[in-house]
Amino acid sequence: MAKSSPIDDPASRSEEPPWELPDKQWVAIFQTAVEHMDEGFTIFDRDLHLLAWNERFFSLLEFPLTLAKVGTPFGDFMLYNAKRGEYGPGDPDTLAAERVELARKFRPHSVIRRRPDGKVLEVRGNPIPGIGFVTVYKDITEQARAEAALKESIDTLELRVRERTAELRGALENLRQSEQWIRRIADAVPALIGYVDADKIYRFCNRGYQEWFGQDPEQVVGKPVWEVLGGELYPGHRQDLDEALSGVTKSAEFSLKLLDGHTIDCLVNYIPHQAQSGETLGYFILSQDITKLKRTETLLRQAQKMDAVGQLTGGIAHDFNNLLTIIVGNLALINEGEMSDRDIEPMIAPALDAARRGAALVNRLLAFSRKKVLRAMVYKPHQTILGMGELLHRTLGATIEVAIRTEGACWSVHTDPSELESAVLNLVINSRDAMPGGGKLEVSIGGWTISPEDTAVQQQVAPGDYVIVKVKDTGGGIPPDIQERVFEPFFTTKKPGQGTGLGLSMVYGFIRRSNGHIIIESEAGSGTQVSLYLPRFMGIDTVPIAHHTDAGATPGGSESILLVEDESAVRDFTAKVLCRLGYRVIEATDGSHALELVEKGVHFDLLLSDIEMPGGVSGIDLVRTIRRHMPKLKYLLMSGYPDKIMEHESFPLRDKELLCKPFDHTMLAERVRGALDSRDASGDGVER
Repeated sequence: MAKSSPIDDPASRSEEPPWELPDKQWVAIFQTAVEHMDEGFTIFDRDLHLLAWNERFFSLLEFPLTLAKVGTPFGDFMLYNAKRGEYGPGDPDTLAAERVELARKFRPHSVIRRRPDGKVLEVRGNPIPGIGFVTVYKDITEQARAEAALKESIDTLELRVRERTAELRGALENLRQSEQWIRRIADAVPALIGYVDADKIYRFCNRGYQEWFGQDPEQVVGKPVWEVLGGELYPGHRQDLDEALSGVTKSAEFSLKLLDGHTIDCLVNYIPHQAQSGETLGYFILSQDITKLKRTETLLRQAQKMDAVGQLTGGIAHDFNNLLTIIVGNLALINEGEMSDRDIEPMIAPALDAARRGAALVNRLLAFSRKKVLRAMVYKPHQTILGMGELLHRTLGATIEVAIRTEGACWSVHTDPSELESAVLNLVINSRDAMPGGGKLEVSIGGWTISPEDTAVQQQVAPGDYVIVKVKDTGGGIPPDIQERVFEPFFTTKKPGQGTGLGLSMVYGFIRRSNGHIIIESEAGSGTQVSLYLPRFMGIDTVPIAHHTDAGATPGGSESILLVEDESAVRDFTAKVLCRLGYRVIEATDGSHALELVEKGVHFDLLLSDIEMPGGVSGIDLVRTIRRHMPKLKYLLMSGYPDKIMEHESFPLRDKELLCKPFDHTMLAERVRGALDSRDASGDGVER
């Protein structure tokens, strides 16, 4: 059995007290104790040389272990600290010397020091008579943070109490000042802010009302809302205002002509102000000028349309070449002159049919790419979707099987038909890209009633009557993490140059502007179905029904027509048709030539002119010039690019005043007769 040391021998403990242990054992016990301390520890002698320390001191203050030896001068530690920036900017030797001189005074001290790395240390030093001084270093970073947070919390609480006390104490005295501040802030906001009470009387408005309506805010307060908005603007917003008083938040867009004459696009929100009891006390009106935003949206929408047109051109070029093959081939055989009339007759019909189909494709491209943002109208979307059939078949190619079907009721909607076409086109292109190896695509449309019991869509679609357009494919589907981002502008999974990332965001914007809903159902590997819910138009259905004129009832007449067309082949064809219909035709090769004939006193009953012509005088210029002498001029303008006319905001054309190329003899006869029979061709009051 091993012999017990004096420390663990009971007999030894009873005979020799622990305070009479040998010095070496006391040193060992002391060293063990200080090494288990969480604080750093040092002892420096009267000459400021290191006598004792623990490892925590070196790890806490990140001193090199080369200094960890008996006799290391205190100044070496100070100089090391100064060189690494512990004491801030300055000469390291000077900074270290200052601290050595301070230590030589051997005064008790307790300081809080924040190191450059953010660590907070508490340094406590006490002199040891006849030896030197002992210093303890403690990491109080977390404690300092907690104290700072507590102080901040207390300061914040005290500040809030003081502020609230001041508010309550001076409520009556400061009310007028508060109102002035509120008004200053409201006047600085780039929007119109107003408040209308339950009696429809303005109780507050900011300075913006003066710019928009020419009324000082002090004049607006106390006036009824219909008097402020005016007789032109108020009727269109009356229903929204009434619904706001019933507690429903409403928003609407409108155009407003300002006092300086220019027109801006506006977005208005009516926000109910309700008491805790639920009673509506009034509503806030927040109106913003969104003209620049609308222009940006238009540019983005046009960029997306042009991206879509770019993806369409491949399929359309193939189809158009097929049509040209039919036309050129049949006409070439007829032109050889070696065929009898009986052989020629069956060749004319396919050529004409191919030409008409080609014209329809061009018109469809123009509709998709037009820059003009059309206004919403009441129409049958079934006709729009079915009319896209041939275009979709030719665009998607032979590897994708396309089916277009109708179901449910055939209801009308109040949206922009061009935007509906663009929305469906974007969805179809996405489906095509999801089926690079081919597949099936189904486009369906139908009117359905969503009842409160339809829980499958209840969370996303409000109950009611909807026209639902569905685009379903058999592609790879959309992963769940991607579905959450598909409506974000510029988000795309396509490679650079293959898409703008605007397609689905444009579709979403169109649906929201139409007060509809969009639902995407997709699983990876199982295809995708996108459903567009458009609210049924519940007003009086005024959708026109197309009437076709019998072939044998082509209208004619005996009036005189001034025909202005720079393309000789088009001019010859048009003049020949008009002469066969009984009209007297005066031909002009361009706008300048036509003005010369007018100056010579040539009489005519109708001006039939192309719009885009060389020579500096367009068809629109021609109409404006002639109407100075003939205020009741009747005219019909021709164009192969109708969007050019849409850009002439100062000369808006009605449908009956525009003949789109290409046209056949029947269309020409009907439009000319219609223009001649029109009673208000020049008496519409439009500034042209």
